[in-house]
Parts: sequence; structure tokens; C-alpha cells
Amino acid sequence: MISFKNKKVIVLDLDGTIVDLAADWHHLKQLLSDRYTKIYGEDCEFKHISACLDYIVEKEDEKELENFFEIIQHYEMKNIGKNREIQETIFFINNLELFGVPKSIKLAIFSLNTRKTIESSLKSAKIYHKFDYIVGREDIRKWKPNPDGLIKIQEHFGINKSEMIYFGDLKKDLKTGENAGIDSYLIDEIIDLVNKKREEMKIT
Repeated sequence: MISFKNKKVIVLDLDGTIVDLAADWHHLKQLLSDRYTKIYGEDCEFKHISACLDYIVEKEDEKELENFFEIIQHYEMKNIGKNREIQETIFFINNLELFGVPKSIKLAIFSLNTRKTIESSLKSAKIYHKFDYIVGREDIRKWKPNPDGLIKIQEHFGINKSEMIYFGDLKKDLKTGENAGIDSYLIDEIIDLVNKKREEMKIT
């Protein structure tokens, strides 16, 4: 059972948690892989985008890393108008008091999406004003399941790890929370809470 008692910050992922982005991830991965091979003369075989970026970080090529960020942002934003909002999560964000969340709670985003994509998605869902802090892909140099993003949020608010709680849609998110020493749950838990509350209130 999720408890928000003594929590000061709720951290949420974006894609698959608040919205489902309509990006062509397969094509983007191939594009980044081809670019990497062309620039460095070696293959960038990876299962996920962060793995390829890790190689660039190791090469200390900040300029090319920024180029990769721009390409990723372009693909994320290309179909931003086709986002599918996850209504249960948005209901939760807009009605925190119904779920025993302290009024003083702060909301933050920790996502592997770029900052522009995060901000545009939140504005489209009309919840941008609800968030106090955002950590996007370009704000860190070690990505999930590395805990750097969560630690960055913790340090920003100056709180203890026990005062944070993190929600995402993948096992990788749970591992990230575990690596940070922060309570983490799948967004399915929030979705279940919302559906039960709606049933109680007869809200559709």
C-alpha cells in the first residue's frame, strides 16, 4: 500500500507515466546508431538510446552529445500533438488531496525525454503549473537506472531520501529508485488508486 505520509516530494516519469509519446523510437535508434558509426568509425550497438549516449559521454565529446540531444528532441516533438494523456495520472495530479497527499507536497519530473518535450507535454495536459522542478535527459550525464537524476532532485529540495517517492512505468524506474535508496512504484499503483477512488465517488 502506497503511503504519502511524511513525503515532501513526489517524482514522476513522463512517457508511459503521464502521457504516451507518439515518437518513432525504432527509427530514432537507427538514425542515432548510423550517425555514431559515421562520426566515430565504429558500431554503436545498443538496446536503448541511453546506451549510445553513454559511449559519447565516455569520449568526452560534449559538442556531439548536444547534437544527439537535438536529434532526440526533434523526434520527440515531431508528433507531440498526438500524445495520449494517461487520464488516471492527470486526475491524481489534479486531485492530490483525495489521496492523502500533504498539501505542502512538491511535484517533480525525472524523465529520459528532453526538457522541451517534458514542458510541452505538461502544458498540453494543462498541468505544467503543478510542477516545481524538472530533470530531463540533457540535465544529467548518467541515465536510468543510474540514480543521478533522483539525487539531483533530492539535492535541489534539500530533503532526505525517505521524504521522496518516485513513480514510473518500467522495471528500470524501480531499479533507479532502488539505486537511489528512494521508495519507487510502478504508475499502475496510482492508476489503481484513482480507479478505486473514482468508483467510490462515482466519477467517470
